[in-house]
Amino acid sequence: MKNILNKVLITSLLFGAGQLYANELVDRIEKMKWENIDVTYIQDDKFPTYNVTIFFADGAMKDGRTKGVTNMMFDLLESGTNRFSLNEIADNLEFYGVSTSSNVTHEYSSYSYNGLTKDIIPTTKKICHIFRDAVYPKKELAKAKKLLRAQRQNLVSNPGALASTAFRDISLRGTPYVSDVKGRLSDLKRMKRSYLLDRLKYFREDVKKKVYITGPRTVLNIKNIITNECGFNSKASFTRTLDSKVKELRPFDPQKPVIHFVEVPKANQAQVRAGIFMAKDKDPGFENLEFMSQYLGGGFTSILVKELRTKRGLTYSAWATAGMQKDYGRSILSTFTKEETVGQMVQEVIKILKDNSEAKNIAMSEIEKVRKAVKGGFAFQFQKPSSFMRQLVNLDNANVDIKRFLEYTSSVDKISQEDVAKTVYAAFPYDKVKIVVLGDKSMKKALRKIGKVKVYNYKNFL
Repeated sequence: MKNILNKVLITSLLFGAGQLYANELVDRIEKMKWENIDVTYIQDDKFPTYNVTIFFADGAMKDGRTKGVTNMMFDLLESGTNRFSLNEIADNLEFYGVSTSSNVTHEYSSYSYNGLTKDIIPTTKKICHIFRDAVYPKKELAKAKKLLRAQRQNLVSNPGALASTAFRDISLRGTPYVSDVKGRLSDLKRMKRSYLLDRLKYFREDVKKKVYITGPRTVLNIKNIITNECGFNSKASFTRTLDSKVKELRPFDPQKPVIHFVEVPKANQAQVRAGIFMAKDKDPGFENLEFMSQYLGGGFTSILVKELRTKRGLTYSAWATAGMQKDYGRSILSTFTKEETVGQMVQEVIKILKDNSEAKNIAMSEIEKVRKAVKGGFAFQFQKPSSFMRQLVNLDNANVDIKRFLEYTSSVDKISQEDVAKTVYAAFPYDKVKIVVLGDKSMKKALRKIGKVKVYNYKNFL
């Protein structure tokens, strides 16, 4: 009893401290304008370090016929300029202890760098030089294409990754988000240096930008560098927006589901994926989606693991998640099993989704357990301002007010069995969910016994 009380006390203290620190961080948020660039600054004097993220209001949707151009443009940004080679740039950034990274989604892109505060001026000058004068040497582009080609071809040896790639394609067909941001083998054949240069110019001159900064107040001294030396057009205003409405999914008989089967010769296990495309007007709210994700597939105490692993021994792990971006969302359920139990696995997944779409089948004890878990985990999102800044970027892109995010734990207290059941059906409708199975052709016989099977060649997803 004493141990239980201690655990409750520790959780309460962590949550309380996390909430207080979150409110403190919000109070320290400053909004400003650097010409046409929106800037969000969080003062952090704990350590002599900084974090800068440059947000671009467009992403892989710009790619058009040749997919992967935007992602390749950011990946190779540091591969060479009109003055410095890749090695010289790498040596310079390493000298200043700088870490850089980029992230490309369909809706937006970002470029981040961090290091010691004393070096932010020369580092930012170098970053701006790269944005302004990157030349994408043909030699480096050829290396990158060769590497990406090998990665795509080797997907067949990674069943989990290949299944997720195929699932994205199949579940998002008919939407603008179906393509992989990295492109496919067919796209690599068309990839040219001129495409990367044109795309960089477009992001530099046409796309609206935001800058997020954490660190001591002296980091704001990069203002003139960002506005004058990066080549960013002060009048850039393009922001990617899309209407994500799509045709309603056709219902099927849960006793005879539609199964999309990706055939991979000699695959030694069955990879199973399930989920749907979620239109913005069907958004149940991030509070409900996060809670439901934790309840259904958030770790070894989740419903999926209990039912599929603990009770039936069908798999070692299973997880599920659902979430929205600005204009659309996705739900993904992922697991695997042996060839001889693939039919049972698909049936059990549908049964779990169906059962948990009805409030009467959801135990209040499970709801309370998840409530404690998500409230306890909430505190750790504010351990340092850089983590909080990443939350701000995502929230701003999704047009979610930061106050609503900070009220998350209060919202969690109000979530009921009925709310979870409704969200399970909204994200994983058992009679409409897209089911993808990847495995050897010998599995088709078992799958045809339980439903309609549509067969795909795995090469279609490379």
